[in-house]
Amino acid sequence: MIKKNVIVKLHRTTLILGLSASMNAGAATYDFQDQRQDEFESPGQLLLTPDSFAHVPMDMDQEVMLQDEIEQNKSDYQHVLKLIKQHRQEEAEKKVAELLASKPDVAVFHDLRALLNILDKDLAAAAKSYQQAIEVNPKDTLAYLGIAKLAMAENKLEQAKEYAEKGLAVNDKALQAYFILADVALKQKNLLEVENILITALEKVKGNIPAELKTLKNLGKYYASQKKPEKILAISEELSNRYPKNNNVISALVAAQLANNQKDQAEQNLRRIIDRDKQDIKNRLLLASLLSQQAGKEKDALALMDEAAKINPDQPQANYLKATYLIQLDRTQDAMEIADKLDAQFPTLPLGKLLQGKAYIADKKLDKATAAYKKAYQLQANNRILFTLANLLNIQGKSEEAINMLNEALLKKPNNLSLHYRLATIYQSQNDTKLAESHYRIILDQQPDNVLALNNLAWMYAQQRNTKALGLAEKAYTKAPKSAAIADTYGYILLQQGRPVDSLAILKEAAALAPKAIDIKYHLAEAYDANGNKQKAAEILEAIVNSEQDFAEKKEAIQLLKQIKAK
Repeated sequence: MIKKNVIVKLHRTTLILGLSASMNAGAATYDFQDQRQDEFESPGQLLLTPDSFAHVPMDMDQEVMLQDEIEQNKSDYQHVLKLIKQHRQEEAEKKVAELLASKPDVAVFHDLRALLNILDKDLAAAAKSYQQAIEVNPKDTLAYLGIAKLAMAENKLEQAKEYAEKGLAVNDKALQAYFILADVALKQKNLLEVENILITALEKVKGNIPAELKTLKNLGKYYASQKKPEKILAISEELSNRYPKNNNVISALVAAQLANNQKDQAEQNLRRIIDRDKQDIKNRLLLASLLSQQAGKEKDALALMDEAAKINPDQPQANYLKATYLIQLDRTQDAMEIADKLDAQFPTLPLGKLLQGKAYIADKKLDKATAAYKKAYQLQANNRILFTLANLLNIQGKSEEAINMLNEALLKKPNNLSLHYRLATIYQSQNDTKLAESHYRIILDQQPDNVLALNNLAWMYAQQRNTKALGLAEKAYTKAPKSAAIADTYGYILLQQGRPVDSLAILKEAAALAPKAIDIKYHLAEAYDANGNKQKAAEILEAIVNSEQDFAEKKEAIQLLKQIKAK
């Protein structure tokens, strides 16, 4: 017999926990709140995505491409860039046309036209402009990289690789070329090549601190994705040994130390940075955030937030962080005072109203919290605010209003997969399986490997005794074997479909990943029972039945324990 839907249960847990000032989801809570993003990211865009096309060409110090041409035409070149930055595109296009008419042999003017083509979303014309730049000047690295990025946008990986390599042949310090090659390798699932390319880039730009830091950042993302944070730590330490007085380098080391859970070392380095720079806000707030996670350091954390706020009173970050922290400390009245001040100081931003909403949630005044979040959403209609608002409405039994708001947002952004997911989970919790399935299918049509949709749909099918459940659950597990919730779903469906031995192995993994998840322990007990190990099943059931922690299937657990004892 299939029990209450695990993911919906976990999702409801997130509704409650996620509304607190601190969203510390448990290991088994696998939901969008943990992803902290408005849109799904496609697998190939998780790392090393090439910069936006609408860039200023000379964005790195070491990019000396076309330096002579730019110097010779500096006034005209900068004038066009200024027009582009000011969004005066028609004037920019007119000026570039004049420049090309008088100086058709200047490659950078063709590059500027390509940039304007891209802003017009005419990628074919942009590619043609870049080709003309190359014909005029075969050493135009910028044009090679422009074509490579256009090829990436169209998923023409081999062409992107070809032109990135041509750019490197002209200038082997062209950092963006390495990033494009790394992105190609990533999309081709050649992970070793990604690492080799970035290591090569790091060697090539050695001595140029901004370029080294930019490369280090991408390497950090790569090693994080491979769960090898110790590698970025070693590189960061080497860099800090070469530049011990550079705060940006030390800041990068701090990031690596935090990734490796070296909090004490990170704290020491953060104090070094802020001692050197009395106007530094970012690292003061990072240190404050780090201290706020440690008992007994509340006073120090708040003092750092106050320092940061005084450095620049026109920036809200410090006071926003302070108010959020005060809510965590159950000082909601103090937090509300800051929220009201921020609301008055920044009336066009949602910050104050968001803080008011968080404080009301902490005080369990959900109707007032809902009103505050609605006002915030009117000021800034983004997914994060909308989802919190939908959660609030659901908790108060106003699911239809939540659904209506989500559907209104979906009309404006029909391809927003996060919205589809939210709707799917609400419909699933209401047992409206037809509508839930339709939204999960939309997600899977665009992202066949999306583990959230695979997992939830698998469980819904399992409730319907649909044989498709196992295939979806297995695929989700293959993609995310370290997710306790997903392993639990897969293991439980294996049990349902008559594979108790396989089920037991998977549910053991799930329980190890989330040792405090009572519902997973219950499923594990069922698996032991199905495998004939009544004693082990009874041990687990005794513990969870006598636990003060409640869970959706506690009645079933009590009943199973009685059955085992009766035999």
